[in-house]
Amino acid sequence: MKTFPFALISYPGYAKNVYVIIICLFIGVVAAALVSLYHKYVLGSFVRFLLESGAKDEDSAIRLDSTKFDKNFFVRRAIMNGRTYASVLRQIAPDGAPAGKQTRKQRAAQLSATSFYIPEDLSFRADNMFSKRGTGVGSAIFGVLIFVIVAAVCLLVVPAIVEMFSSFIS
Repeated sequence: MKTFPFALISYPGYAKNVYVIIICLFIGVVAAALVSLYHKYVLGSFVRFLLESGAKDEDSAIRLDSTKFDKNFFVRRAIMNGRTYASVLRQIAPDGAPAGKQTRKQRAAQLSATSFYIPEDLSFRADNMFSKRGTGVGSAIFGVLIFVIVAAVCLLVVPAIVEMFSSFIS
């Protein structure tokens, strides 16, 4: 009678499942690399702009429509979403901003007229979260290539180990 762990190894679809797991892990690694690059380069450009411009309090806040980011779909979406920039970015709503239900055009106009700044006590955090240091295109490609090598080794070695255990048990 086989014990529990070895019963799973002798399951006929085990090798096929290993391939599926490794492919899913590969997709996850590539997705994580792309999200990291998007976060650093696309969304981080707005934070770096505010840091470089010295927008550190309400008096030095910069209106979105006076920047090149006013028409940037991704930055506008991240600001409206609120989660990406919530820990470092502060905003000042324009005077006379209507409360309640608004049309899409009204929300877009209000967002363009909103001023943004990064408080001085949060500038270190903002720099760490959104700087270009760390994850770059080269390191993302390197990480994906390393994973491909490890996955290839696993796909070649794991079936041999499974076969060895199967023959050892039977």
